[in-house]
Order: sequence, then structure tokens, then C-alpha cells
Amino acid sequence: MPRRLSYGPGTPCWVDHITVDPTGAKRFYGDLFGWEFVKENGRGYHLITLRGEIIGGLGPSPMGPAFGSSWNVYLASQDLARTRDEVGRLGGRVVMGPVPAGGNGRLCLAVDPVGAAVGFWEGGSDEGVVLVDEPGALCAAELHTPAPEAAAEFYRNLYGGREQVIRSSPRGAWVPFFGVADPVFGVADSADSADSAGGTDPGGSAGSSGETHATDAADRMDGMDRVVRAARAAGARPLGAGLFADPLGAVFGLSVAPSPATGRTTDPAINSVIDPAAASVTAPISG
Repeated sequence: MPRRLSYGPGTPCWVDHITVDPTGAKRFYGDLFGWEFVKENGRGYHLITLRGEIIGGLGPSPMGPAFGSSWNVYLASQDLARTRDEVGRLGGRVVMGPVPAGGNGRLCLAVDPVGAAVGFWEGGSDEGVVLVDEPGALCAAELHTPAPEAAAEFYRNLYGGREQVIRSSPRGAWVPFFGVADPVFGVADSADSADSAGGTDPGGSAGSSGETHATDAADRMDGMDRVVRAARAAGARPLGAGLFADPLGAVFGLSVAPSPATGRTTDPAINSVIDPAAASVTAPISG
């Protein structure tokens, strides 16, 4: 089970789903991936867990239906004040923060120079998503933008040359990709996590109980076709290249999770169905 306890600057380290219908979102993703939801605070924010490990967050839209639903991707920062200043200097726009998030760190929200919303997270005790590169967990994060060269230059300058996975698209947005089991390997055995301490999100720590729509993950994640069919049956709309809009309009991607032995899928042709540039789409978060 790939567990990630630290993130270098600029690495996608956290994702959360902000939605106009938390109940509907929990039902959709819980049924699709086997996610469980642990209430984190009185404002309705939940930690998302999978087999007892934290994989992201979900909360209500602060502006109601006018705001819509979306997935947010956060990049790691070791000095959030400096990152905030650099975002402005390089042509981006800070829209919130830095602000404390529970007792575990601070976050900042911004819009990059080509219009994509992006978050930044400075961890105190825990630095982000704990479980990665597994079926149902975060496997990659891409920036989709109408101006790839300008976007690449911004993030490269912001993080001292670190390259992001960027795809040309009419719409500017960061998109999280969640893993689907390789049919050869199936779902990793979760027994090795029994003695793990778990982790916390930018807002706090996971408890031992919470709302759940968990299904048999091994049954759900036995191949890309089955997951795609399940997503469409539940109201998701395919957008092409492995992308889907969930029933509330938030965009996410599906990617074959890396194999436990090599960190790669067993057959590159599997991922080529998702996107011709499969190597970049499925670059492991844990790598």
C-alpha cells in the first residue's frame, strides 16, 4: 500500500471536492470507489478515507448553487507566505489566505495567470494525502489549460524548475485522477495498513467512525470498463481522454493504478485508451 507522508515543493499533495450537494457527491463517489466520509468540523467538511487511510476532503460550496461543484488540487509549499508573494509577482492572483486549516498547517487559494484555480498547502504535522497510487486513491494531477507554455513557465518559476503535468485544453483547471485496479493485480491487500497510524488533512485528523457508502472495493475496481460503466450509470458524463464530469459537474479523471511491483501498469495499451500520453497521465504520486 503506497503511503505518502511528505511532499516536496510543488508536488500535488491534497485534493478536495467542494460541492453544492454533499449528500449526492458522497453517494456517487462512495458507490464508485468505496470511499468513506468522516465529519471533520461543524461547517460540513469531511475527510475522505479509503481502507482507513486519508485520500482527500469533501465539503459544501460556500456560495451555494451559484458557485457550482469542483475538484481542487493543492500543491505543497514549505513557505506559504513566500509562495503567496511569488504567485502575485509572476502574474497570478491570490483569492484567499494564507489561513490556518485546523491545527495541521495553512492553505492558500489562487488563480494562475491563465485562469486555473489552484491551492497551496503548508503542512505542519501532516503534509497531505496519505494513501496514493492505489485503486480509488489519487494517482495523478494534471493542469488543463488553453495556454500550456505560459502555464508551464509560471509553475516552473514558482517552484524552481519543477515541471507539472500539463495538457492543452480549452478549459483552465487542475484535474485529479483516481486509480482503477489493473486487472492483473486487482486491489492491494490492506492488511499491511493495520498497524499504521493514519494521517490528517489540511483541517485535522480522521476518526474511527463516519458516514460511509463503502462497497466491496475489490468487486468495484476490477477493470477500467466496469468502473466507467458504473460512473455513467450513476450519472457521470464522459468528456474524453479519461475525463468525466460527475453528476454535479465536477471534473475528475480515471487512470489505471501503478502495479505494486514496478510502479507501472502491466500493459501500456490499457492506459493508451485513456490518453495517448499515458506515461504522463499515470506518473505515480508516490514516485
